[in-house]
Amino acid sequence: MAYATAAELKAEIGQTTADDVRLGRLLSAAETKINNLLRRPDGFVAVTTAAARYYKGSGTPVQRIHEFVEVTAVAVKGSSSDDEDDYTSWTVGVIGTTTEADVFPARGDAENPDFTLPSVCTYPFDLLIIGPNGDYSQFISGKRVSSKGWRSDAQFKRGLPTVQVTAKWGYATTVPADIKEATIMQAARWYKRLASGMADTLASADLGALLYVQKLDPDIAGILLDGRYMNPVI
Repeated sequence: MAYATAAELKAEIGQTTADDVRLGRLLSAAETKINNLLRRPDGFVAVTTAAARYYKGSGTPVQRIHEFVEVTAVAVKGSSSDDEDDYTSWTVGVIGTTTEADVFPARGDAENPDFTLPSVCTYPFDLLIIGPNGDYSQFISGKRVSSKGWRSDAQFKRGLPTVQVTAKWGYATTVPADIKEATIMQAARWYKRLASGMADTLASADLGALLYVQKLDPDIAGILLDGRYMNPVI
């Protein structure tokens, strides 16, 4: 899903007859720039079809994973040495509805998690927490230690996938309002600069001064960084 439309950009720049194809390229480039800045190769809009991802088990009752808006299945190995396809399905619960679920989706701080995703998503789920009345006490650790080299005391540590999560991955079901606005602002900035022949400085009739070109407008950077949209590293 595109973050903004050509019609929205036209309204911003006051050019009702501007070429939609050209504006579409600018919007796409702005979207890519924002995604790269915030480490979001998949963008902000969640996928509509759930897909499986694999994680090294934490060895605790809490498993931090990539951002998601809905989880449909969780399966965990009984041991890190189990065969690759040997996973046991866990019951995924809904707070206030399921009483004996093995795991619940949550977000935020693991000690004080938020189990409710609001209709207007401010930030998504990013945790799985084992239920108090489920059949399991922890996500089996994917940590393995083996010897390496010629010395008997030399060790090699590695993480093995022990947790399989099938979910709709992404930040939100719709584009956040300020991400849409930042996309339009950046595309409008490029449009104006193209109109000036890609000059390094632009004259402002309103301010009576020269405006120097920057890689990213400070207002746009403020929207993105103050909104805490940077994708955490898992």
